[in-house]
Amino acid sequence: MSLKQRFGKSTLWMSAAASGNSLISLVIFIILSRLLAPEEIGLVAFALIVVELGKILVNAGLPQAIVRHPDWDEDYAATCFYLNLGLATLVTAAVFFIAAPAIAHYYDARAELLVQVLSIVFVLEGAKAVHEGKLKRDFNFRAIALRTVVASLMAGVVGVWLAVKGYGVWALVWQQLINQILITLITWKSAHWLPRLQFSLAHARSLLRFSTPLTLAQVISNFASKIYEMLVGLLLGPAALGFFRVGGRALFILQDIVIKPFEQTLLPALARLDERDARAQATLRVMRMSAYFTFPVFFGAAALGPEFIELAFTAKWTQSGQVMTLLALGIAPLVIGYQVNAALTASGHSQRVMLLASITFVLNCLLGFLLVPYGILAAAAGFALRTYLSIFFNMWFFKQVFGIGILHQLRTVAPTFCAAIMMLAVVLAAKHYALPYLLQGDGAMHLATKLILLAGLGGLVYALIMSCIFRQETKHFLGESAALAPAKAQPVIQYLQRLLRLA
Repeated sequence: MSLKQRFGKSTLWMSAAASGNSLISLVIFIILSRLLAPEEIGLVAFALIVVELGKILVNAGLPQAIVRHPDWDEDYAATCFYLNLGLATLVTAAVFFIAAPAIAHYYDARAELLVQVLSIVFVLEGAKAVHEGKLKRDFNFRAIALRTVVASLMAGVVGVWLAVKGYGVWALVWQQLINQILITLITWKSAHWLPRLQFSLAHARSLLRFSTPLTLAQVISNFASKIYEMLVGLLLGPAALGFFRVGGRALFILQDIVIKPFEQTLLPALARLDERDARAQATLRVMRMSAYFTFPVFFGAAALGPEFIELAFTAKWTQSGQVMTLLALGIAPLVIGYQVNAALTASGHSQRVMLLASITFVLNCLLGFLLVPYGILAAAAGFALRTYLSIFFNMWFFKQVFGIGILHQLRTVAPTFCAAIMMLAVVLAAKHYALPYLLQGDGAMHLATKLILLAGLGGLVYALIMSCIFRQETKHFLGESAALAPAKAQPVIQYLQRLLRLA
């Protein structure tokens, strides 16, 4: 199987896993949000921010080092494994004895025990990091996909059961713990690898030289992406954080489905390419292809955010609908940012990745401290603004490393971006001017009908624009899809090419 075919198959598996896992997670989150109060959601949300940041320190860029290492080396892998465990132990202790009491003092005393219990996740994460890196370098994304869906479903069922029984915030805590335990066990089983009792100081120094800048970059990047949620919680309280979290939840699930699979599979694919120009062109092709469906999805979500939140989460979460609209407008530029980071990492430029993350962090801090005191809508607007500002730094670094001009990069995604903007304008016009005359009443059925009509209209408008105005872009997308898709999907793609006269 060629590298392109392996990349295509891996991306399909990761997309399927993300779709299944995200659908399960969304349904479970909706159920829990209906059962719990905004303040309870906000308490656990802040604890999970700490967990997500701690996971970055635990992994320390070491799984990426396993992926990009030229050959599988038992001593190298064993050294990486024990480094991970050591880091996991340190992070667990730091969170349990330092971070949790600090959160109790500055945020809410009720969050201290939640954070301490959730710190168990770090040891579990460290125990599976190298095994997951082995699965990725072997392109065994099928195992990663299945493990993700199974763990999410089983943990979700337990979480809902506990919430129904009245366990409150602990339903969310146990859901996270069970999910992590299952993921770790299934990853070990799938990797078919046990570490030797071997530790090489030479390998350790090599690993740390590569991973330290990358880890700092990931910590800064994740901290930067969470600064708004943290500031909302610290300045506005747990209930406001609950509203903000619900507004972003569906979007981040969509992000996992349509953006993250390309990011996760692009790194091992680029690591197999030796020439700089080949990596640059491969990155641009993935960027162009993913933008084709990413832009309309998120601009569509911006148009339909308030209606979706009210229908799915009930009217008590109405404030979250406007948050979703503003956040969705800022997700689209991440198509470029994620692919650029993967290309820089695969090329060994982890220090540049760290510098990009630092720039993002500074922008987020400036906008966050300026806007969050004005409320959750101002915070969401600041997040969207930051993504558009920081994307130019991503393109500048890509130009420096690969010699591809910023205008060339913009032209790669410009047609789909313009088409998505036109689709957004049509949907908003129909929503505010046409549908009020067609639909009367405020019932749930009317709201569901409105969502279906607007989503269908948006899809139809985007398809017409891409088929009539940006035909070359659609031709490229179908051509790339045909090259990446499995044999069973080829007849469908060929039929679309003939139907649109793009063969």
